Amino acid sequence: MKAFQIRIEFRDSEPVVWRRVLLSARASFSELHAVIQTIFNFKDKHLYIFRLSDHRLKVTNDPEAHEVYQEYLENQEAIEKTLLALNTPFATKQLENFRTMVGEPDAFKIAPYLQEGSIVDYLYDFVDNWEIILTVERVVEDYILDYPSLLAGEQGAPLEDMGGLAGFEEFLTAYNNPQHPDHDRARKWGNQQGFTEYDGESIQVRLRSLEKSARD
Repeated sequence: MKAFQIRIEFRDSEPVVWRRVLLSARASFSELHAVIQTIFNFKDKHLYIFRLSDHRLKVTNDPEAHEVYQEYLENQEAIEKTLLALNTPFATKQLENFRTMVGEPDAFKIAPYLQEGSIVDYLYDFVDNWEIILTVERVVEDYILDYPSLLAGEQGAPLEDMGGLAGFEEFLTAYNNPQHPDHDRARKWGNQQGFTEYDGESIQVRLRSLEKSARD
């Protein structure tokens, strides 16, 4: 079975929070989203979007994005005529955005859009703005498992609703420094929310559970 080896990392994280996984080429973008949520221990509470600029495609669970794209399809001629007549950088950008297809995560398989060297941008939570980069490192032709596999990774992942990378960095500063005035509070809150250092074995157990969830 064909699979993709993908490096998944938080953009601009320092030190870099990253994971390397193997995922079947038969997976949908919805399943890829589930893998990202699992390896970083997110809770899947927010909207997300995959941006594939090479294919003029956005895959998202954002209903507003789908409504805007449908409105464009229904009024394409009038919208394009208006924006082309304006002939401004803003109008050009708007037209480019309108022309980018918006897809449902369950309806699109990853295989037609990924190859070795492909880079995909994934944004999770439009408030905290977790920007995550997916890089396809290689294609594996003889993958035999029915579930994703974790190959490697480093650093504990951020928690939901902690204010993006800036909030995560503040949390780590207090969490890791016993002399910090907020150290005890950060430790207590982090433990309550399930923050852990990188633990490949527990991540793999959670990835294995995705196979069961898909069957149920």
